[in-house]
Amino acid sequence: MVTEIDTLSQNPDNLEGNSSLVTPELTQAIKNSIQPIMVEGYREGQTFLAIGSKHGNRRMLQINVHANEIPTLLRARSVAEESNNPNSGKNRPIDNRHVEKIKNYIRERAQAGNKWILGTITANVDPSKIKYQKIWGDLYVVFIYNSTSLEITDGQHRKKAIKELIEFEGEDRDLISQVTFPVNLVLEGELEQCQTDFRDMAQTLPIAQSLLVAYGGYGKDAIAKEVVEQVNMFRNKTQKIKSSPGSKTGYIYTINYIAKLVSCSFAGNPANKLSEANTDNLVQERAKELSDCLNYFFVKYSDTVNDLDKDNNWRKMAKLTGDICEKEKIHWKQATEYRDNCILGISVGLETLGDLLYCTLDHETNFFDRNKVMQLVKEIDWSRQGECWKDTLISPDGKGGIKLNTSRSSVSAAKENCLKQLGWSKI
Repeated sequence: MVTEIDTLSQNPDNLEGNSSLVTPELTQAIKNSIQPIMVEGYREGQTFLAIGSKHGNRRMLQINVHANEIPTLLRARSVAEESNNPNSGKNRPIDNRHVEKIKNYIRERAQAGNKWILGTITANVDPSKIKYQKIWGDLYVVFIYNSTSLEITDGQHRKKAIKELIEFEGEDRDLISQVTFPVNLVLEGELEQCQTDFRDMAQTLPIAQSLLVAYGGYGKDAIAKEVVEQVNMFRNKTQKIKSSPGSKTGYIYTINYIAKLVSCSFAGNPANKLSEANTDNLVQERAKELSDCLNYFFVKYSDTVNDLDKDNNWRKMAKLTGDICEKEKIHWKQATEYRDNCILGISVGLETLGDLLYCTLDHETNFFDRNKVMQLVKEIDWSRQGECWKDTLISPDGKGGIKLNTSRSSVSAAKENCLKQLGWSKI
């Protein structure tokens, strides 16, 4: 029987890493220790090297499992959708939409040759149903019988996504056919404790949307990160970590606002991920074109401060826009004034701008028509008093004041008002 350890010992150049830490003697010693276990258990189970740890009064053993082995080695004991008995399982019912998101994430990244990652799957097993022993320090050997299933505590959606990818006849299977996935094995056989573990592992703080955008590698999130730095109106005026600009800060926007603007500008939909921008070059190209367009828009808008045909609200917001663009950082009072008085200072305002920019986009070249952009500058009043926003983005609150309408339908209605005012056909 030829093993991976045999191959390594025969060709030291196959040893992966950046240091000469492993000697041929160590490789041979590990081979001599593991091979008899593999031979003795041939066809009865699988042998793994594992890294052990102990916390919460339990032993944990982390193993690497081949993609093709995931469906048979792991199982998820989920509460049935129609069940009203939580003790019927220990996982939430499968959300197939989430499974599809994971599969699409792997497909998009892998097909483009980009890096991707899935979190470690956590499972439990009754320690009496496997064999394990410490070799030295944190290094263990584990033998899992064919009749033993590892029950998932965390990662049931990842497991199903992997299963469906490798079972699909086509290129999807080839994307992960040679991949191994880490499984953290908790030596625990009591179902009640496993249910408690599941609950405990779910006690996590959701990651703010702004951070998800800020850490995005490709598509709209990556474009948004570039746009924030390249557009004078956004640079140093955009909150990149928290989910809101905050009061008494110099921030007008969050990076999530900008990400929605990006999607609206290129796809006419704030939820579009722009997955086709899956290389650094495509991200840079899209970001530069949109940034150049937005810088042009804001500069020309600020120039309308000198247009005496415009009313005071219009010219006041045009002047404030120019002041903000010229400064690297602004006082919190300016940021507050802009958010409170200009449609371009709120998320739905940027969505509306993005939808209108999409109407100027040449879909062959991804170039925004500057003549039409100039029309957006000269013919739309972007102050809150503008006619396009009445009963769309802004409506009476019934108490003598106003309220902001943040639904997508409100943005669509505002866009339609703008198109009528501009005399553009609907898109």
